[in-house]
Amino acid sequence: MGKFFRQLLYGLRFRLLVLVILACAPLVGLTLHTAWDDRRRQVADWQQRSKEMVQLAGREEEKVIGQTRQLLFAVAESSQVRSGNHKECKKYLDQLFESYPRYANLGVIKTNGDFLASALPAAEPVQPADLQFFRRVLKTRAFAIGDFPVGHTNSKATVNFGCPLFDQSGQIQAVVFAALDLAWFNRYESELQAQLPKDATWTQIDQRGTILVRNPAPEKWIGQPLPQKGLMQTVSSETNGVVEALDLDGVPSFYGFTSMHSQLFPGDVVTLLGIPKQVLFAGVERMLARNLAGVALVGALALVLGWAASNLLVLRQVRALVNSSARLASGDLSARTGLPQRGDELGRLTGAFDQMAQSLEQRDLKHQQAEKALMASEMRYHRLFDTAQDGILILDAATGRIDDVNSSVTEMLGYARDTLIGNKLWEISPFKEIEAFKSAFAELERQDCVRLDDLSLMTIDGGSIHVEFVSNVYQINGGRVVQCNIRNISKRRRAEGRLQEYSRKLQVLSRRLVEVQETERRHIALELHDEIGQALTVAELNLQAMLESPGTEALLPRLKESLEVVERVLEQVHDLALNLRPSMLDDLGLEPALLWLTNRQAELTGLQAEFEADALEQRLDPVIETECFRVAQEALTNVVRHAQARTVNVDLRTANGHLHLRVRDDGRGFDVTTVLDRAVRGVSLGLLSMEERAARAGGGLEYNSDPGQGTEVHAWFPLRWQTPPS
Repeated sequence: MGKFFRQLLYGLRFRLLVLVILACAPLVGLTLHTAWDDRRRQVADWQQRSKEMVQLAGREEEKVIGQTRQLLFAVAESSQVRSGNHKECKKYLDQLFESYPRYANLGVIKTNGDFLASALPAAEPVQPADLQFFRRVLKTRAFAIGDFPVGHTNSKATVNFGCPLFDQSGQIQAVVFAALDLAWFNRYESELQAQLPKDATWTQIDQRGTILVRNPAPEKWIGQPLPQKGLMQTVSSETNGVVEALDLDGVPSFYGFTSMHSQLFPGDVVTLLGIPKQVLFAGVERMLARNLAGVALVGALALVLGWAASNLLVLRQVRALVNSSARLASGDLSARTGLPQRGDELGRLTGAFDQMAQSLEQRDLKHQQAEKALMASEMRYHRLFDTAQDGILILDAATGRIDDVNSSVTEMLGYARDTLIGNKLWEISPFKEIEAFKSAFAELERQDCVRLDDLSLMTIDGGSIHVEFVSNVYQINGGRVVQCNIRNISKRRRAEGRLQEYSRKLQVLSRRLVEVQETERRHIALELHDEIGQALTVAELNLQAMLESPGTEALLPRLKESLEVVERVLEQVHDLALNLRPSMLDDLGLEPALLWLTNRQAELTGLQAEFEADALEQRLDPVIETECFRVAQEALTNVVRHAQARTVNVDLRTANGHLHLRVRDDGRGFDVTTVLDRAVRGVSLGLLSMEERAARAGGGLEYNSDPGQGTEVHAWFPLRWQTPPS
């Protein structure tokens, strides 16, 4: 039950209905405010009504006084009264008394104070001399009014009026008087009563609080003191206003009061127009009740419409959202509100929810597809992991503990898988004695990849294998793992050893062939120079001697032709000997030989050649001189054959313990990569020959050239020759 009420109180419908009620609250406030204004207006109207009553009372006083004055003047002029006959006067006054019931008595008083006649005898002995109106008439010889409450006739509250009766000599003969019955007047003749609202009271009091006029029930209150002391204090301190006080029956009432000057009563009097509060506000209360009933009806209608409209316009969409959200939260990604798409806020909200659910469903579908792809990838990875020829170790990057190994590791090292897993890498025997692993693992803290190219690991049977060890760090599921790839390179190392041995042997053989070639060149050059050259020289000398001998004129043409042939052959033999092995290379050294070679190529081809060289402190090893000379010879030959150059520069310098040979030209240049590729394919052997010679001497060679930019061949050789191992 408590849950039901909580859901009811905190439910959206309740809140919407509260909003409806709050929307109606201004109507209630406006109604109450209007009622309050109406009450204030009623109070103000009552004060105005009180002022109007005061004016009416003043007019009535004037009217009563005027009528009484005329009556008394008529009585004074009547023959019955002027005759001084008691009986006639009494009869006349009785007739008038019956005609004017407003008066409590009518009479004539002689100047000596004796009553000539009166309609009613005095209830108690009265000394006319004590009557104020009597004295005023005698004094003023005019119409006069007595003070209240002096005049009491037959126990009635009265106001006495007097008028002088003159004789023929103008002396006052008597005073005619009339006692106005205030109670009778207030009850029957006063227009105030007719103008007095229902349940209202009209009261006039003098300065002492004595009630002078009272409607209704004048006979009860006239002459009595006002019993409401608090009301008396309020009205006596102000000239006019409205005051709320309890009436004589203890009923809350409003009194409109005004201070006025009265001709009937001495001094100022205060008028009180009283009405019960309930009566004064009766109309306002009825209007308020009617308005509140209307507001209540409107509120009830608004609640009913709000109840129905909230269900149709809000709650239906909200319930659909709540139910769909609950289904979505439970894992049902197919949940949709099923509501039509509208442009209002709830329509956009339900539309956004459906789009969100659709996106989640699509994302979940993609996630499932990604999981399947991941599972397939993991399966492929495990297949590759298990079947990889390289050994693979998976380590915890934080601890270095082995989490997984593949079969290649166990086969490579001979250890069982269970022996390796759970141990730190540097704690197992194959890696235990290798400090490089600890430092490599520490290096992984700074870098994500570490590579050890050639490590020797001990297998379980005491054997040794060479491996390449590559470690990479990966982020997986927020953690870091290390994958170590171990490749057994023992076979490759052995093959490389054999290849190096074969290469060394080839180099020895090549060097031996070059040595033999140079030796043979030197021998052939010597043979050409010493044997054939000498023989040709002798033949030349002989032919010249025969030309100069007498008797040989007939043989001169043939002798000259033979001499020219011998000289041309001798020159060719000389050039051939120089090309095979210039003797100055052996006799004078590398620098003169290069200078001769440079100048000779310039002379033969017309090139503008320049040779510069550092002075060598001593002769270089013949091997270095020979190889440097042959490289320069090949480079100059290439300049002549292919460069189309105009100038060539040969530079020989020593620096950093090496001899540097640079041959530069301003020819057309070439693309080094293309030419070297052609040389490797056997199209041209000149470049490879120069590289081979430089390498065989322990140096190197490089080409700097671009098409159109000329070429520089840079070869360097050690200054000291070290005989390679045979």
